[in-house]
Amino acid sequence: MPGKSNSREVTISKALSTLLRHSAEKENIKISKEGYVNVADVLAWRRLRGLKVSLKELLDIVANSDKQRYSLLYAPPSDQGTTSTKPLEPPGNGSLAAQTAASAERQRSATAHALSVRDDNPAHFLIRATQGHSIKSIDTTLFLERLTLHDGISTDPAAAKPESTGGTGLPGTVVHGTYHGAWPLILAYGGLRPMSRTHVHFATGPPLEEVMPRGRGEAPAPVPNNPPVISGMRSDAEILIYIDLRKALRAGCPFYRSENGVILSEGFVPPGKDGNDEESKVVPLEFFDVVVERKAGLGVLWENGRVVRELPPHLASKKSPKAHHGRKRKGKGKHAGT
Repeated sequence: MPGKSNSREVTISKALSTLLRHSAEKENIKISKEGYVNVADVLAWRRLRGLKVSLKELLDIVANSDKQRYSLLYAPPSDQGTTSTKPLEPPGNGSLAAQTAASAERQRSATAHALSVRDDNPAHFLIRATQGHSIKSIDTTLFLERLTLHDGISTDPAAAKPESTGGTGLPGTVVHGTYHGAWPLILAYGGLRPMSRTHVHFATGPPLEEVMPRGRGEAPAPVPNNPPVISGMRSDAEILIYIDLRKALRAGCPFYRSENGVILSEGFVPPGKDGNDEESKVVPLEFFDVVVERKAGLGVLWENGRVVRELPPHLASKKSPKAHHGRKRKGKGKHAGT
């Protein structure tokens, strides 16, 4: 939607994403361990209530989300074994929500079904973010597919596309997008840390061959003015970190795939390292295949386990965009997701 309509849609979607990923509990809104919140509670939330958001607007945002950020579930009271007309509380184990969250295919089908239903009662719908949570009570194992070496590399051409929502087999490309100012911190930390989120986010594109069409020793291809939308990748990412997924899995570092095709990892404590808490987890540098700077045309920064090119000081000292800072942990850096 152009103009004001589009601006309103973005405002609503950002507020919705914040609520479902980070702040439902702080706002005293009930959220299930699968991450579902009743849509009636969402529309009654102070920020959306102030915007006078309608059920139709919310459903349109789910349907039109370019990165498929939300899952929707139609669950009227009869589906819960009750005739109550009060807003549904997020259900628990054995519920329709729990059964649906256990399968990405079921989640996609449930969302499509919910969007097709003609029902004006928001209490009959549940909504959740597909990934990106920082709420600790949410059990992401209930709705994420864990990747294993037994999966093999996917041979489905559709699954290799950046806009793919998954498929079978391991993705051929796993890449994390970040910013100039975050790269020195990543090196100092020894890898990627979830920071304020539950997981580090990775995309399945763009493939390295597209970014470096003339080979790793040459300059990267120019960044298109309107880069394609890729779930798990910010369009303004300045540095791309390509992961050797099979090496990481062999070492025991966990990786998952979300319903919308984003690859996620909370990292792990590498063998021989001190610490066993969440703060010690990292996706280590040793799993970085190649790191490419693509905005200033510098090309490869890291390869074969070592730095091959330093960032110029004026780039290394840059602050990351505000949207990338996230909610910092006490005493930690500001770059969530790095």
